[in-house]
Amino acid sequence: MTAAIEPVQPLPPASPDTTVETSVDRLLEDRSLLAVTLDHYAAAFTTLSRLLLTAPTAYVLARVRDPELLDEWPLLMDPDCRRGTALLAESALAGEKQDIVHRDYNRLFVGPERMKAPPYESVHRSEEHLLFEAETMEVRAAYAAFGLAAPRLNKEPDDHIGLELSFAAALCERAMDALESRRDDQLRRLLGGLVSFLSDHLLVWAPRCLTQVANASTTFFYQGVAALGLGTLTSARATFLA
Repeated sequence: MTAAIEPVQPLPPASPDTTVETSVDRLLEDRSLLAVTLDHYAAAFTTLSRLLLTAPTAYVLARVRDPELLDEWPLLMDPDCRRGTALLAESALAGEKQDIVHRDYNRLFVGPERMKAPPYESVHRSEEHLLFEAETMEVRAAYAAFGLAAPRLNKEPDDHIGLELSFAAALCERAMDALESRRDDQLRRLLGGLVSFLSDHLLVWAPRCLTQVANASTTFFYQGVAALGLGTLTSARATFLA
Protein backbone atom coordinates (compact mmCIF):
# COMPACT_ATOMS: atom_id res chain seq x y z
CA MET A 1 0.00 0.00 0.00
CA THR A 2 1.99 2.99 -1.24
CA ALA A 3 -0.44 5.47 -2.82
CA ALA A 4 -2.61 8.08 -1.14
CA ILE A 5 -6.34 8.37 -1.72
CA GLU A 6 -7.46 9.05 -5.28
CA PRO A 7 -10.21 11.18 -6.95
CA VAL A 8 -13.63 9.66 -7.70
CA GLN A 9 -17.13 11.08 -8.28
CA PRO A 10 -18.21 12.87 -5.05
CA LEU A 11 -21.38 11.99 -3.14
CA PRO A 12 -24.01 14.59 -2.14
CA PRO A 13 -23.17 16.49 1.09
CA ALA A 14 -24.63 15.26 4.37
CA SER A 15 -26.79 17.37 6.70
CA PRO A 16 -24.77 19.69 8.98
CA ASP A 17 -24.09 18.71 12.59
CA THR A 18 -24.52 21.40 15.27
CA THR A 19 -21.31 20.50 17.13
CA VAL A 20 -19.36 20.46 13.89
CA GLU A 21 -20.85 23.81 12.86
CA THR A 22 -19.76 25.31 16.18
CA SER A 23 -16.19 24.17 15.56
CA VAL A 24 -16.26 25.54 12.02
CA ASP A 25 -17.57 28.91 13.22
CA ARG A 26 -14.71 29.14 15.69
CA LEU A 27 -12.12 28.28 13.05
CA LEU A 28 -13.49 30.97 10.74
CA GLU A 29 -13.18 33.73 13.33
CA ASP A 30 -9.58 34.44 12.31
CA ARG A 31 -8.98 33.64 8.67
CA SER A 32 -5.33 34.63 8.68
CA LEU A 33 -4.69 32.19 11.52
CA LEU A 34 -6.80 29.57 9.75
CA ALA A 35 -4.61 29.77 6.63
CA VAL A 36 -1.47 29.12 8.70
CA THR A 37 -3.19 26.37 10.67
CA LEU A 38 -4.34 24.52 7.57
CA ASP A 39 -0.88 24.79 6.01
CA HIS A 40 0.77 23.37 9.12
CA TYR A 41 -1.60 20.43 9.44
CA ALA A 42 -1.53 19.67 5.72
CA ALA A 43 2.25 19.32 5.97
CA ALA A 44 2.17 17.27 9.18
CA PHE A 45 -0.60 14.91 8.04
CA THR A 46 1.07 14.38 4.65
CA THR A 47 4.45 13.54 6.16
CA LEU A 48 2.96 11.14 8.70
CA SER A 49 0.84 9.50 6.01
CA ARG A 50 3.87 8.74 3.88
CA LEU A 51 5.87 7.37 6.79
CA LEU A 52 3.05 5.08 7.91
CA LEU A 53 1.82 3.85 4.53
CA THR A 54 5.11 2.25 3.58
CA ALA A 55 8.64 1.77 4.87
CA PRO A 56 10.92 4.66 3.82
CA THR A 57 13.37 4.52 0.96
CA ALA A 58 16.96 5.51 1.68
CA TYR A 59 16.25 8.96 0.24
CA VAL A 60 13.16 9.49 2.41
CA LEU A 61 15.03 8.22 5.46
CA ALA A 62 17.79 10.78 4.92
CA ARG A 63 15.33 13.62 4.28
CA VAL A 64 13.13 12.91 7.29
CA ARG A 65 16.14 12.83 9.61
CA ASP A 66 17.77 15.97 8.16
CA PRO A 67 18.41 18.32 11.14
CA GLU A 68 17.26 21.42 9.26
CA LEU A 69 13.98 19.77 8.25
CA LEU A 70 13.41 18.44 11.77
CA ASP A 71 13.70 22.00 13.06
CA GLU A 72 10.95 23.01 10.62
CA TRP A 73 8.32 20.52 11.84
CA PRO A 74 5.19 22.69 11.86
CA LEU A 75 3.86 21.72 15.32
CA LEU A 76 6.92 21.93 17.56
CA MET A 77 4.93 23.67 20.28
CA ASP A 78 3.67 20.22 21.25
CA PRO A 79 6.02 18.29 23.60
CA ASP A 80 5.40 14.95 21.86
CA CYS A 81 6.32 16.51 18.52
CA ARG A 82 9.55 17.89 20.01
CA ARG A 83 10.30 14.45 21.44
CA GLY A 84 9.56 12.92 18.04
CA THR A 85 12.04 15.12 16.21
CA ALA A 86 14.65 14.37 18.89
CA LEU A 87 14.10 10.61 18.41
CA LEU A 88 14.46 10.92 14.63
CA ALA A 89 17.71 12.80 15.17
CA GLU A 90 18.81 10.01 17.53
CA SER A 91 17.95 7.49 14.79
CA ALA A 92 20.41 9.21 12.49
CA LEU A 93 23.11 9.41 15.18
CA ALA A 94 22.62 5.70 15.95
CA GLY A 95 23.14 4.86 12.27
CA GLU A 96 19.83 3.07 11.84
CA LYS A 97 19.98 1.96 8.22
CA GLN A 98 17.19 1.29 5.76
CA ASP A 99 17.10 -2.49 6.31
CA ILE A 100 16.78 -2.09 10.08
CA VAL A 101 13.98 0.44 9.71
CA HIS A 102 12.22 -1.80 7.16
CA ARG A 103 12.33 -4.78 9.52
CA ASP A 104 10.81 -2.68 12.26
CA TYR A 105 8.08 -1.45 9.90
CA ASN A 106 7.17 -5.02 8.97
CA ARG A 107 7.09 -6.13 12.61
CA LEU A 108 4.78 -3.26 13.49
CA PHE A 109 2.40 -3.08 10.54
CA VAL A 110 2.74 -6.08 8.19
CA GLY A 111 3.85 -9.40 9.60
CA PRO A 112 4.34 -12.33 8.86
CA GLU A 113 3.94 -12.69 12.62
CA ARG A 114 1.09 -10.94 14.41
CA MET A 115 1.29 -7.19 13.81
CA LYS A 116 2.45 -5.25 16.84
CA ALA A 117 0.44 -2.17 15.83
CA PRO A 118 -2.34 -3.01 13.34
CA PRO A 119 -2.73 0.09 11.16
CA TYR A 120 -6.44 -0.42 10.36
CA GLU A 121 -9.29 1.31 12.18
CA SER A 122 -11.67 -1.66 12.02
CA VAL A 123 -9.14 -3.92 13.75
CA HIS A 124 -9.08 -1.53 16.68
CA ARG A 125 -12.79 -0.64 16.82
CA SER A 126 -14.90 -3.54 15.56
CA GLU A 127 -16.19 -6.23 17.91
CA GLU A 128 -14.38 -9.02 16.06
CA HIS A 129 -11.23 -6.94 15.45
CA LEU A 130 -11.25 -7.85 11.76
CA LEU A 131 -10.58 -6.06 8.47
CA PHE A 132 -13.31 -4.61 6.21
CA GLU A 133 -15.82 -4.17 9.02
CA ALA A 134 -18.41 -1.38 9.39
CA GLU A 135 -15.74 1.16 10.28
CA THR A 136 -14.01 0.54 6.97
CA MET A 137 -17.23 1.26 5.08
CA GLU A 138 -17.80 4.44 7.09
CA VAL A 139 -14.32 5.67 6.18
CA ARG A 140 -14.95 4.79 2.54
CA ALA A 141 -18.12 6.87 2.61
CA ALA A 142 -16.27 9.81 4.18
CA TYR A 143 -13.71 9.72 1.36
CA ALA A 144 -16.42 9.40 -1.29
CA ALA A 145 -18.29 12.44 0.05
CA PHE A 146 -15.34 14.52 -1.15
CA GLY A 147 -14.69 12.62 -4.36
CA LEU A 148 -11.84 10.48 -3.04
CA ALA A 149 -11.19 6.75 -2.67
CA ALA A 150 -8.54 4.34 -1.44
CA PRO A 151 -6.09 3.43 -4.23
CA ARG A 152 -6.70 -0.34 -4.04
CA LEU A 153 -10.45 -0.34 -3.43
CA ASN A 154 -11.85 -3.70 -2.25
CA LYS A 155 -8.34 -5.20 -2.31
CA GLU A 156 -6.81 -3.42 0.68
CA PRO A 157 -8.74 -1.77 3.54
CA ASP A 158 -9.70 1.89 3.18
CA ASP A 159 -9.08 2.59 6.87
CA HIS A 160 -5.27 2.30 7.01
CA ILE A 161 -3.92 5.02 9.30
CA GLY A 162 -1.78 6.37 6.47
CA LEU A 163 -4.79 6.71 4.17
CA GLU A 164 -6.85 8.41 6.85
CA LEU A 165 -4.04 10.91 7.42
CA SER A 166 -3.79 11.44 3.67
CA PHE A 167 -7.51 12.22 3.58
CA ALA A 168 -7.16 14.74 6.41
CA ALA A 169 -4.27 16.36 4.54
CA ALA A 170 -6.34 16.55 1.34
CA LEU A 171 -9.17 18.32 3.18
CA CYS A 172 -6.68 20.81 4.64
CA GLU A 173 -5.22 21.51 1.20
CA ARG A 174 -8.63 21.94 -0.42
CA ALA A 175 -9.74 24.20 2.43
CA MET A 176 -6.66 26.38 1.88
CA ASP A 177 -7.62 26.75 -1.79
CA ALA A 178 -11.23 27.59 -0.88
CA LEU A 179 -10.07 30.12 1.71
CA GLU A 180 -7.76 31.83 -0.77
CA SER A 181 -10.43 31.97 -3.49
CA ARG A 182 -13.14 33.09 -1.00
CA ARG A 183 -15.45 30.15 -1.77
CA ASP A 184 -17.08 30.25 1.67
CA ASP A 185 -19.67 27.51 1.16
CA GLN A 186 -16.99 25.12 -0.01
CA LEU A 187 -14.68 26.19 2.80
CA ARG A 188 -17.33 25.49 5.44
CA ARG A 189 -18.06 22.09 3.95
CA LEU A 190 -14.39 21.12 3.86
CA LEU A 191 -13.78 22.29 7.42
CA GLY A 192 -16.89 20.44 8.54
CA GLY A 193 -15.68 17.29 6.83
CA LEU A 194 -12.28 17.60 8.51
CA VAL A 195 -13.76 18.19 11.96
CA SER A 196 -16.17 15.27 11.55
CA PHE A 197 -13.50 12.88 10.31
CA LEU A 198 -11.13 13.74 13.12
CA SER A 199 -13.91 13.40 15.71
CA ASP A 200 -15.51 10.24 14.32
CA HIS A 201 -12.44 8.39 13.13
CA LEU A 202 -8.80 9.45 13.43
CA LEU A 203 -8.92 10.79 16.98
CA VAL A 204 -10.96 7.80 18.17
CA TRP A 205 -8.44 5.09 17.35
CA ALA A 206 -5.18 6.40 15.86
CA PRO A 207 -3.67 7.50 19.22
CA ARG A 208 -4.06 3.91 20.46
CA CYS A 209 -2.36 2.58 17.33
CA LEU A 210 0.50 5.07 17.65
CA THR A 211 0.93 4.21 21.32
CA GLN A 212 1.33 0.57 20.27
CA VAL A 213 3.96 1.70 17.77
CA ALA A 214 5.81 3.62 20.48
CA ASN A 215 5.75 0.67 22.86
CA ALA A 216 6.65 -2.07 20.36
CA SER A 217 9.14 -0.33 18.07
CA THR A 218 12.76 -1.50 18.16
CA THR A 219 14.09 1.60 16.39
CA PHE A 220 14.44 5.23 17.34
CA PHE A 221 12.95 5.97 13.93
CA TYR A 222 9.49 4.56 14.54
CA GLN A 223 9.50 5.69 18.15
CA GLY A 224 10.00 9.15 16.68
CA VAL A 225 7.26 8.72 14.07
CA ALA A 226 4.88 7.56 16.82
CA ALA A 227 5.69 10.58 18.99
CA LEU A 228 5.19 12.95 16.05
CA GLY A 229 1.86 11.32 15.29
CA LEU A 230 0.66 11.47 18.88
CA GLY A 231 1.68 15.10 19.21
CA THR A 232 0.05 16.03 15.92
CA LEU A 233 -3.24 14.39 16.85
CA THR A 234 -3.23 15.96 20.32
CA SER A 235 -2.73 19.36 18.70
CA ALA A 236 -5.40 18.62 16.09
CA ARG A 237 -7.95 17.83 18.81
CA ALA A 238 -7.30 21.18 20.51
CA THR A 239 -7.25 23.07 17.21
CA PHE A 240 -10.22 21.67 15.30
CA LEU A 241 -12.69 20.38 17.89
CA ALA A 242 -14.73 22.95 19.80
